[in-house]
Formats: sequence, structure tokens, C-alpha cells
Amino acid sequence: MEEPIVSDDAQVTYTAVLTPGEDGFICVQIAEIPEAISQGRTIEEATANVAEALALALQWRREEGEALPARAHVTVAPVTVAAA
Repeated sequence: MEEPIVSDDAQVTYTAVLTPGEDGFICVQIAEIPEAISQGRTIEEATANVAEALALALQWRREEGEALPARAHVTVAPVTVAAA
């Protein structure tokens, strides 16, 4: 399993999954940390909002003595099924 990407200035990089909502908002969730979820009207707003949620989730996990999750291997692929 791949470790999270941690830079020299103590930053960590995870995978954000963005999905357009029916209400015009963009929903975003961190693949490795499902409790880090948010939304925004633009990609920039959604990713900024989920960054805050991610920071809080990581802080909680550290306080609980949990290790940081490994970076996910996410593949996006189309899946086709019959419509009827």
C-alpha cells in the first residue's frame, strides 16, 4: 500500500473525488478519509472546503492515536449496462 505523500513542510496529499450534484453544488470527498466531505459552488470552493474538513479529520485521528491512512489507488473507468 502506498504511503501518503508528505512534503518537507509537513503537508500530506490525499485524493479528492469531485461529483456534480443535482443542486448545482460540487460534492467532494477524500477517498482515503471518508469523513472528510464537503461541497462548494465551484471546484476551487469545494476543494478549499474539503481541505478544511480533511485537516479536522486528520487532527481528530492524530488525537485518537490513529496512523495516517495510506494514499488510495483510485481508478476511474466507465461502466456500461443496459438501460432497460
